[in-house]
Amino acid sequence: MELPKSASVSSLGLEGREADTEYVEQLNFLESSGALDHLSELRKESRELDTLINDAAGLFALTEIEDMLAFVISRLLDRFIPTRCVFLIGRPDGLGVDFYSYRNMKPDDLPFPIEYYALFKDFFAVAPYASSFSAMEERFGPQRFGQDIRSYDPDLLFPMVGIGGLFGVVLLGRKLVGGDYSSLERMYVDRLIRFLSICIQNRLHRERSITDAKTGLFNHNYFMKRLEEEVARVARGRTDSGLIMMDIDHFKIFNDNWGHLAGDEVLRALSRVVKQAIRSEDVAARYGGEEFCILLVECGRDKLVEVAERIRKGIAAMAVPWKGEFLEVTASFGCCPLDPSWRGPGESIVERADKAMYRSKAAGRNRTTIYRFGLLGRATAIRDPCPLGYC
Repeated sequence: MELPKSASVSSLGLEGREADTEYVEQLNFLESSGALDHLSELRKESRELDTLINDAAGLFALTEIEDMLAFVISRLLDRFIPTRCVFLIGRPDGLGVDFYSYRNMKPDDLPFPIEYYALFKDFFAVAPYASSFSAMEERFGPQRFGQDIRSYDPDLLFPMVGIGGLFGVVLLGRKLVGGDYSSLERMYVDRLIRFLSICIQNRLHRERSITDAKTGLFNHNYFMKRLEEEVARVARGRTDSGLIMMDIDHFKIFNDNWGHLAGDEVLRALSRVVKQAIRSEDVAARYGGEEFCILLVECGRDKLVEVAERIRKGIAAMAVPWKGEFLEVTASFGCCPLDPSWRGPGESIVERADKAMYRSKAAGRNRTTIYRFGLLGRATAIRDPCPLGYC
């Protein structure tokens, strides 16, 4: 044990042989009492906390859940490699659980038995703290856990808790090398997961504030904000974009015949068709009721119509299972190009696309109409005999 640099034998009141003897006695006392070992542990924990603070700062700088999980995985790799790592995260709409599975810290597509998530929630509802899988077996009985989850070699479980309570669980398999997890390793993972929980919940809250709970698409307010941004971007960059408005045909009659729960199922199925047809940089939203809008960035007139037709045909081909029946609907579309010469507000683009959509309805529904500006557009609309109309 070294004395502080600022200290001296005389400053401690110790001189010569007497000082050496007293120093050795004090050192022996500290060693026999275990104080030196405790001090060493405190220093290790202090270093871990410094590392954790730096890691938390990096985690809070991320906005996407996938990036957050990748960051956590990279931090864990600095310490150990578990056989498995699974993140179970409840969806904001309450409709299911998303899972992210890693094997030897690499993404793995092995399906996780989601039915155990309810059991995990029951366990952590009593004590929302990190626990071992063996403790969970002791409470529920080993017979409650089949080979499907044992194949994940579960060892530790960490709850993800937010303002509304538990919304996720992290499962760690046993370490590949090095024996059991040390107390410092468990402490680090537990605290890192707490920071991760805050980051993910913030992301989910933001997602909930800008998305429609029923369909998972963006909501009206967020869409209008993005539309105004795109109008300004197009004016600056001299690039093309476009807007699609769509409305489900006779949806009120559909709901009267089948009920609103069936209607909700159709809305969700339709939303999946829309998401599959557009790029990640495009913006699809539920504008209101059965009306939807899609902003396609850097998209010319021909491509705008092509995407609208792809979605229209996809909706017409849907067969949504419902109580032994298959539900079918169609939709009418209106498109409005947004070119660099446009200087109006976003609402005007919506009005023109809406006008084109209602022309589709007037022409028989289940078709696409594109808005053309000026006299040329009106002349084209008069002489155009095909299902793809102009207004």
